[in-house]
Amino acid sequence: MSVFNDPGDARDYIMLASATFMVFLSHSAITYLAAILRDLGVGEAGIGVVMSAPLVPMLAGMVLSGHLMERFGPLKIVRLGFLLILLAHLSLQFTISGFSGVYLSRSFHGLGYGIFMPAGMTYVKGKLRPEKMVYPFGIYSSSIILPNIVGPWIMENLYEASGLQGLFLLTAIPSLFGNVLAGLLRPEAPPERKEARMGYSRLLGMPHLRSLYIAIFTVGLVYGVIPTLMALYLRIWQVPMVCYFTPFTAALFAGRFAVIPFLGRLPRNIPVAAGFFLMGVSHLLLVAYRSPAAAVLSGIIIGLGYSMEYPSLSVWISGGFPAIERAKPVALLNLVFHAGIYITPLIGGWVTEMSGPAVYLGVLVILALGAAAALGKRWGQVLPSDLRTDLGDQDPKGRNRSEGRT
Repeated sequence: MSVFNDPGDARDYIMLASATFMVFLSHSAITYLAAILRDLGVGEAGIGVVMSAPLVPMLAGMVLSGHLMERFGPLKIVRLGFLLILLAHLSLQFTISGFSGVYLSRSFHGLGYGIFMPAGMTYVKGKLRPEKMVYPFGIYSSSIILPNIVGPWIMENLYEASGLQGLFLLTAIPSLFGNVLAGLLRPEAPPERKEARMGYSRLLGMPHLRSLYIAIFTVGLVYGVIPTLMALYLRIWQVPMVCYFTPFTAALFAGRFAVIPFLGRLPRNIPVAAGFFLMGVSHLLLVAYRSPAAAVLSGIIIGLGYSMEYPSLSVWISGGFPAIERAKPVALLNLVFHAGIYITPLIGGWVTEMSGPAVYLGVLVILALGAAAALGKRWGQVLPSDLRTDLGDQDPKGRNRSEGRT
C-alpha cells in the first residue's frame, strides 16, 4: 500500500522535498557565518547574540503560521516563508559589514523560517497516510538537514577564495530555484471553514503534551550548537568543517532511512531516549579529543542520535490530533523546538567567551544524558492512549466519541 493518499500527493511530496532541499542548501551556508564574524572582529558573546537573533521573530512567525494556515491553507504559507528566507539571505550581502545590519538580516530570516516550518510540516503530513507517516515524514524533514553535507564546505571555500565579494548572492541561487519550484505545486482546495477548537493555551494545558514539549525543547538545546556555534568551535580547534558537518549529515540521512522504519515497532520513548544518549556521547567525544578524527566520529554519532528525535516526537504529538486540527499542535512543536535551538547561541556565546567551547559542550552533555535517563524512567509511561484521553477521545473529524453516549 502506498504511503500517499493519491498519486498527485506523491508528486507534490517530491517537489516540495526538492524545493526545501534547495532553499536550505542556501540556508546551510549560514552555518559558517559565526566563523566569518570572528574574522571581522566580533567576540564570541557578540556572535552568540547575532546567531540567536532569529529567536523572537521566529517564534512570532510560528504562532502566526498556525493562524494563517487555518485561513489560507499551508501551501501559500510555505511559499511566503520561502520568499522571506530568500530575501533575508540576499540582504546579508549588504549588511555583513555592520553588527546591527547582520542582526536585522538574521531576525528577518527567523521570521521567514518560523512561518515556513509549521506550514511545511503540515502540508507534507496532509499528503501521507496516517498509519505510514513516520518514515516518509522523516525523509522529508531530512531535506532540511541534508544540505549541511556540502553547504558549510561550499561557504568556507567561497569565502577563502574571494572573501565577502558576492558571497551571499552566489549562495542564494539554490534558494531562488527552490522558490520557483514551490510555486509550481498544485493549488490547494480552500481550507475548510470551521470554528476554532484548539488553542495554544489548551495544548499547553495537556499534562502529557507538556512532557513531550519539554523533550523537544531539550532536543533543540542540545542540537542547536551545531547550526549556530559549531563552525566557530571547529575553527578555534583548527578542525576542518568538512570533518564534522559531512559525516553528521550523512549519518542523519542514513539514520532516517535505516532506523525510522523500525521505530513504529518500539515503545515511543525508546528511540527518543537513545537519541539523547547518542547526542550526549557525541559532544563528550568532541570535547575530550578535539581532533579531525574525533570530529568525524562525533558527527556520525550525533547524526544517528538526532535522526531519531524530531520525527519521533513530531509524529508522537501530531498523531494524536485529527487532520483538521494539526496546524496549531505542529506550530507549537516547531516553536518550542526552535526556541531551544536559538537560545543555545545566546547562552553558549557568553559561556564560550568566559570559559571556552569545552565548558558549554560539557553542559550540553549533562543535559542530553539527563534527558535520556528521564525518558527511559518516567516519560516512557506516556502512551498514545494518554494523548487521546487529553483530547477527549476524538474521532477523525474532531468530535468526541463519548458525546451522545449513554
